[in-house]
Amino acid sequence: MLSIIALLSDLPMYIADIVTKLTGADMSAFLDMANKGMAGAIELVERILTQLG
Repeated sequence: MLSIIALLSDLPMYIADIVTKLTGADMSAFLDMANKGMAGAIELVERILTQLG
């Protein structure tokens, strides 16, 4: 389970790296958004599991 989360959290970095290499665009805002979204999703799952258990 944790390895799946780790792979999914690295996916935006790989996408941003490819886009940066192809276009030269700065993708730091995209990475910030993706990281905050992933953190929010993990916190939501933790809250749900806390309420259930």
